[in-house]
Formats: sequence, structure tokens, C-alpha cells
Amino acid sequence: MNEWTRLVRTVPPASPVVSLDEAKRHLRVFHDDDNADITAMVAAAEAAIEGPTGIGIALSPQTWRLSLDHFSCEVIVPLGPVTAVTSIGYKDAAGAPATVSGFRLDLDSSPLRIWPARDTAWPEIYCEPGAVKVTFVCGYAQLPQDLRWAILLLVGHFYQNREAVTTDLKAVDLPMGVASILERYRVGRFA
Repeated sequence: MNEWTRLVRTVPPASPVVSLDEAKRHLRVFHDDDNADITAMVAAAEAAIEGPTGIGIALSPQTWRLSLDHFSCEVIVPLGPVTAVTSIGYKDAAGAPATVSGFRLDLDSSPLRIWPARDTAWPEIYCEPGAVKVTFVCGYAQLPQDLRWAILLLVGHFYQNREAVTTDLKAVDLPMGVASILERYRVGRFA
């Protein structure tokens, strides 16, 4: 099973990283008629970039849970940037819930890697799917300006190209630069 399918967001971001006013200013929209549409376009742009279905990053602080069937030598968290691991829970050999009391990690690595505490091993677990749960916080405290720009470029693209089909034979490409900006932040092999 792909590691991306094992991720669940448990606490969403507090607010969009691009405000309605900022998006309207970028679009040069000076009326309120399209506010609902523009808000939806900001959400769609963020969703296209964020999480397992995007490029493997969280744009703003949020909490996720990674479910694993067992402990491997190192636990790899495919979403980033991770700012904290809040807990590593598991079902012990008897099937009772327990938590790992000590572990090591490298918050500077991308993707994040977690190991058991020095001179210890991961505990024995009950054999069942999802027996290990890693809860972590990820996302940028201050969104890099180029990612903000990529979101605004996508919102502009969505605003100008509201339909998935076109009457002429040429395709409408994404705005220049979005792919190159996003590629710099892509996390993991499968993102």
C-alpha cells in the first residue's frame, strides 16, 4: 500500500494561506459579486498543492496522522515540513493501546525520519493493519513567498479559465512558473 494513502488530516489549518482580499487584489477584482467563487478558487489552488494529493507539503500549520501496520527500522513521514511529532501510538502485543516513550528524529530531513531512542528498539506490536499511529504537526509558520505566488497564479488561472473544456483546439496550460516553483518543494518519491 502506498504511504500517501495512510495519511489522515486530523486538525485542518486555521485559515486559508491567501486571503480573499489578497486574491481579489491579484485578480484586480473590485466588486463583491465573485467573492464566493474566488474563495472556492483559493481553496482549490491550495488543495492542488497541499497534502498527499498535491506535492506532499502542508502550506500552514495542521495536524496529520500516519497509520502503519508495523514498525520498520525507521519511520518515514512523507508529508512536510514537519515541525513536531506529538505522539507515536501502537497496540502492544496484547492488543492494548500504548505510546512510544522515547524516539529520535531529524526535523531537518525531508521527508522526516524517526528512529527508536538510542540503544533501544521499537516495541513489539499486535499484528493488525494500522497498529502504529504517528501523529504530527506540519506546515509553514510563514509561507514562502514563491508558494504564495504559485497559489495566486493558480487562482488567476482558475478565474480566467472557469471551464474544463475549450471551443478551440489548443489546450490551456497552467501559468508559467507554477510547476517550477512547486517542484522545489516536492516531498518524497511519490509526491
